[in-house]
Formats: sequence, structure tokens, C-alpha cells
Amino acid sequence: MKERWTKEQAYKWWNERPWLIGCNFVPSKHPVLSMWKKDTLPEILPSLEKEIELAASIGFNTVRIFLPFNVWYHEREAFLDRFDGILSLFFKRGLTFMPVLFNDCVSFGRPENIAIPKPVPGKESYDEGYHGGRKNSPHVVPPKDAKGWIYWDEEQYRPVCEQYIRDLFARFSKDERIIMWDMWNEPGNSMRFEMSVPYLKRAFELAREYDPIAPLTAGAWNYPKEYGVDETVDLPPVQRLAVDLSDIVTFHSYESLDRVKKIVGRLEKEGRPMANTEWLHRILDNTIFEQLPFYKEKRIGSYNWGLVAGYSQHYLPWEWLKASRPDLDYTKWQHDLFRQDHTPYDPAETALIKKLAKEE
Repeated sequence: MKERWTKEQAYKWWNERPWLIGCNFVPSKHPVLSMWKKDTLPEILPSLEKEIELAASIGFNTVRIFLPFNVWYHEREAFLDRFDGILSLFFKRGLTFMPVLFNDCVSFGRPENIAIPKPVPGKESYDEGYHGGRKNSPHVVPPKDAKGWIYWDEEQYRPVCEQYIRDLFARFSKDERIIMWDMWNEPGNSMRFEMSVPYLKRAFELAREYDPIAPLTAGAWNYPKEYGVDETVDLPPVQRLAVDLSDIVTFHSYESLDRVKKIVGRLEKEGRPMANTEWLHRILDNTIFEQLPFYKEKRIGSYNWGLVAGYSQHYLPWEWLKASRPDLDYTKWQHDLFRQDHTPYDPAETALIKKLAKEE
């Protein structure tokens, strides 16, 4: 099957599996690249295993994780071997893996040096007090007329990006530990709009050559105000393309339940299984208590953002939000479920997660 799955094939696959409930997983006790580098993985392994056990203990059965393109580029086979081992770490505790290959939610502006950076030995630096742990991030107030930059934008790196896909799918396309391939995070974000359209098409085309046993997807994430209300209003073109290429429809929403219901109502018309692969924003009233029962009822896969608070500081608000909405309650955590000592941010949240996961 080297074409997009039919709706019937997608539902057959979906109905043979339990309801997907998990998180976007980021290690807490070390910066994010530490779990992928040869010199830091042994150091991070004990804490990583504890956090995987923590995820399993509340009923999670899947995780979504962004893969580091630069580590693959500089370490190739060693990186693929490391990825294999990480897949096993999660799978032996009952968690499948959704890798994210490419990303439009990136920092603004083309860097002066576009060389693919080598992984820095040891624990990489981070910026304290910033969502994501970086001052220069996609979460800042964007500079005027600035656009996000990715390696696909450079002609010299397009064959490299294509080889990245080939390497991953040649080795893992038949791997049952991978539940879904998220080919592209938030296409069109960082003011890129339609810039990634040809690259998105090419990524799916290459992946399909390997006839993977897990579905391919790229999610919708930014919806016109009348989307889900006015039937004539559709997704922006690059997101429309992402949905049209996907075997399983995935989406992101950090909005209220009322708004989410409208988005879901419209996406249901695609006639395919669905998963929300990014959500949980307490500051914007996007909560476990309201959203998770809805996803369970609709059998929509659920990946909230974050597990344990740590170096990436995802519990802090996006910088652009804090600058534009001083009226909101920023004493609430934005993302994450557990404190550094693995006690819950809100025990009632984790109790509900356990309850809904157990009912499957």
C-alpha cells in the first residue's frame, strides 16, 4: 500500500488498537537533546526510565517526541541504534512512540551560519525563565516581517532532509513500536504560511515508498475564527494539504472545550480517526477535567503537552501570550503534569487520567 490509506483501512487499523492516551514527552532532569546524544544518554538513563515508568503508572500507552535532525546528521547509524534502544525503553513499559520528523514551529530569521550544528558535548545550555528553555524561540513576540527558517529552505540541504526520511523509514517502517509517523509539526507556523507546501508533499511521498505499517500524519493547528461554524470556511492551504495527505487526522488545540468541539465537528467530516497531538493549556482554560473526557467519549487520541516539569520549563507561559494578555492568571501551569519530585501538579488531574485510561 504505497498510497494514502482509505478511510476503511484507517478505521480498521484504529479499531484494532486501544484508545491512545499519552503525552508529548520531554525529559525533565536534562536538556532535551541529552536523551539522544552518545555522551549524555548513559547519564540521563536512570531518570529517563523513572519518567517512563511514571507515564505508564497513570495509564499512558503512547508518547509523541520530536527527533533531533542534527544528531542524526552527525551520528547517523549510531543515532539510529540509539533510537532503536529508546523505542524499546518505552515499549517494554507499554508505550508506543510517535516520532515527529520536521517542524515549522521554529525560531525566526535565517541564521548567519546555516551549517547543521554538531551536538555539543555534555549538558547543553538553556535559558532560565523562558518557555522551552530558550530566549530565541518560536514563542517570543515575532519580529516584524520575520519568518521561521528550516533546512528545507536551502537547496543544498534538501537531499539531506530526504536522506533523513530514507534512513528512518528504511529501518523502522515495519516497526510495531511506532504507532504513527508525525511527518511535520504545525506546517505554516512561525509566519511560514505556504513555504513548506512542496517540502511537505515530498516528505509524504518519500515515506510512502517504504509502505510503513503505521499511519502517516501531519496536523492542523491554526483555525480561522469561523472554522467549524461556517461550512464555507476551510483550513489555511498548507493545513488543508496536511489533512489531505494524512492517513489519520491529527490536530492541535489549546482552546476552550466549546471551541474544540467546533473544530472536532468539522474535522469529523473527513471521515477518518482522529487524535489531538498537542493540548493542555490551563491558563487558557484548556484543562484535563474538561477536555480529556470529551476525547475519551469521541475516541479521539490524546497527547497532552508535557509530563514532568524541568529544564524545558513548559509550565511557563508562551512569551508572546504573556506580553499580549496581561489579564490571564499566570499562577497556573501552562503544561506538564508532575513536579520535579514526581508529585502531581494537581492530584485530581492524574486521578482522572488513571480512571479514563483504566476504563478502556
